[in-house]
Amino acid sequence: MEDKLKYPEDQGLRFNEKHKQNVLSAIKKGNVIHLKKPGSVKGRKIWYYTIAAASLFLAFIASSYFSPAMAKVAANIPYFSLFIKQEEYKYAIYAVLSDVVQDKKYDVYNMEVSVPDREITLTMIGPKDQFKNIKPDVIKNVNAELTAQNFGKYEITVKRVSPDVREPAHDLTPEEKQNEQKSNELQAKVEEYLKKNKYLTPFPPQVRINKMEHYMYVSIAKTEKRKAELEQAVGDLSSPYGDKFKIDIRKSDMTARQQEIRWGKNNIIGILGSGLRENKEFKVRGFSYSFHPLPLQIEVKISLESYDPEARELAERIKSEIDTFIGTDEITKEVRNDPYEVTVIGKDKKKIQ
Repeated sequence: MEDKLKYPEDQGLRFNEKHKQNVLSAIKKGNVIHLKKPGSVKGRKIWYYTIAAASLFLAFIASSYFSPAMAKVAANIPYFSLFIKQEEYKYAIYAVLSDVVQDKKYDVYNMEVSVPDREITLTMIGPKDQFKNIKPDVIKNVNAELTAQNFGKYEITVKRVSPDVREPAHDLTPEEKQNEQKSNELQAKVEEYLKKNKYLTPFPPQVRINKMEHYMYVSIAKTEKRKAELEQAVGDLSSPYGDKFKIDIRKSDMTARQQEIRWGKNNIIGILGSGLRENKEFKVRGFSYSFHPLPLQIEVKISLESYDPEARELAERIKSEIDTFIGTDEITKEVRNDPYEVTVIGKDKKKIQ
């Protein structure tokens, strides 16, 4: 909606039951064999796997000390493609954790999984005395199910938070319920008018009626010539709902909007942002983007000064990884011909050339 770089609202990736089953199926095939071998690196055990070519990704992902960069060198796998496989594996583990939590009726506030370190942190809600007794059982039951599902054991940390951490549910007041109803009614009327009069709308209209504001946002195509007519029409529609409406009508490039939809289909921006932050070697401290106006602008901020000799090399590597992902991965087929520019910014807020 805005011609500004913005941060992804959802840094997480979207994986569903299908992804979970794909991972579990691959793990449970007879061509994946766990071979535990004594030894340590910085005090931690390493797991080795004998696998068929079809399970190559899982071999790296399920190993201790998994490093996307290290695995890429070993298997010549593009970083973001490997990152996606790692996330699929991680979310399959989340699914197993959720099954245990529901089956045992544990009151869990938060779950964190680190596949590279083979670590899981569970934050539970409850009083201290109850937590002390249940903690060993949580660790035992979680690792038992992970082992049963062929994920192997993880180092599990169980933390406790007070029941006060839960925010009380907010029940809408009669006035808030009425305002919500009015907002929905007016928004439906605006949508009906736009459709009836064949306006191209890059974004759906929005209406907010509350004690703080009376606001309406309407997006129309950049080529639309009936803006004044539309202002009059939506003003008439809104008049029964208050006389202090702020009506915000903006023109947007339909081509840019279609590109935004294509990239959103497989959460490509989310993968880029999450993947860059996941790998500490990239030294990323910020990620933002904008589809409006064209071309798509992707801005990556790193923790090195722009004049640092390492900064230019790192900037080129980040750009190369993004280009390789867009140019080769299966999920980016529909966006390969879309224009985009990647800018890497140093800690001193200067562009790295």
